[in-house]
Amino acid sequence: MEREIRNDEKLDSERPKLYQYRWIILPFYITAVFVNNIPGEIYVSISNELIEIYDTSETLVTMASTSYMIMHPILSIPCSQFIVNYGWATSSKIGVILTILGSLVKLFVNYTDFYMIVIGQILIGAGKPFILNCQATMAQNWFYPESRPIIITIMNVLNLISSVFTFMIPGKFIFAGYQYNGSIESIEKGMDLVSKLNRILLYLSIVLLLCLFTLKNNPPTPPSELVKQEEKSKNIKKTLIKIFSNKQFLFCFQAYALFMGLTKSLMIVLSYLFKACGQGKEQVSIAGSIVNISAVASLAVIAGILKKYTNKRKLIAILLMIMSISSLVLFYFCLISENKIAIYISIGIVGLFIMPNVPLLMDMSCDSIFPINASFAVGIMYIGSRIFLVLFSQFLAIVVGGSDSNKGRVTLTFSIEVIVLLCSVTIFSFTNIKRKTAVIEEDLLDDQSNQKNSFCENATQTLIMESTQQTPQVNVQKRSILELNKKS
Repeated sequence: MEREIRNDEKLDSERPKLYQYRWIILPFYITAVFVNNIPGEIYVSISNELIEIYDTSETLVTMASTSYMIMHPILSIPCSQFIVNYGWATSSKIGVILTILGSLVKLFVNYTDFYMIVIGQILIGAGKPFILNCQATMAQNWFYPESRPIIITIMNVLNLISSVFTFMIPGKFIFAGYQYNGSIESIEKGMDLVSKLNRILLYLSIVLLLCLFTLKNNPPTPPSELVKQEEKSKNIKKTLIKIFSNKQFLFCFQAYALFMGLTKSLMIVLSYLFKACGQGKEQVSIAGSIVNISAVASLAVIAGILKKYTNKRKLIAILLMIMSISSLVLFYFCLISENKIAIYISIGIVGLFIMPNVPLLMDMSCDSIFPINASFAVGIMYIGSRIFLVLFSQFLAIVVGGSDSNKGRVTLTFSIEVIVLLCSVTIFSFTNIKRKTAVIEEDLLDDQSNQKNSFCENATQTLIMESTQQTPQVNVQKRSILELNKKS
């Protein structure tokens, strides 16, 4: 314990300084993440109106959301390599430019056709990995290493908050009170409202122009040793082989992909589950809001816990996973009981325990692949969760039976979820990932102390040698003085 305290004191006194400019970097980067995430599902709540207003197909309207989401998995790996080659600030600036261009393109929808919105969404979606994959790299370049999980937590909180704005802006503010009745007036009014929505998104993106002048890759002296020891390989194939042959990373990857993918896919089929248990659309909407609110609250709490118990990441992650599975079982029994209050409370508990695992697993995966740039870990983890989300949402929709669902199918759905997640926790328990930042800095401190000790030892030996050399001379001088005294 005393050794840890001494190490902490040494770290505080001998670390590179933190630059105040980081408090300019952080809010502008956070704003970029927030603004880029808002357009993702902005057209979902008004899908029916858009089909009628632009006389287009449901497939094309759905593409306005899916085209945005699909760009992250497609571009994530190339974007991570771009971050390695040119830095996170340059990558974020490209993401900002793509976000602004996409928002600008969507303004022409009323002069052409609905496909302009799809093109705009593709551009904004392409900007997402350029911005979001930078979070870990930005944190380690400007902050002390233990701040990385806290910053990743902030990013996930913002994603949840921006998702709330995504549904509120069109439904509650722009299209509130609008009814399509097939008349020319209602079509023109609908087009004006779509144009108004797109202008708001453009105004928000224009704010990001400030990021082009404020974001910087590194301070003069980065506060983390990780920056100096990072691998700068330009061979993507070699990098990916290294990552996917790393067992520790794969343990984290499967846990993140399964927990995030399965949970989100459960939310997608939530309406079918609720219908089988006597609940309607209103209850589904309330339950979905409660999950997001409780997730935001839990992420805020976990940030403080991680700061205090940063060396207990694995234990905290396993406890959260077990509590997540337990909360899903509780939610199942409350859903079967058809008690609305119990359903709302239990689904709130689900959000409370599942979302905090995001920053934990992200941070551990970054350490597991070091010295490879952390942006690769972030990008691959997001790809995994998206792939499992797509696969399991389709699979669970079949299992639950869609609109023909019943309580037996609900039981089967939850049973599959619990069994898969229990297997995931078991696999994750074999992880053994140390905080690379702590190990590196401790080694540096030991090297410095060894150098000081060796210097002191050398100096002491030199003094002893000098004193031993001087002793005979002193004795000779004393004898000569005594002899002179005797003669006198």
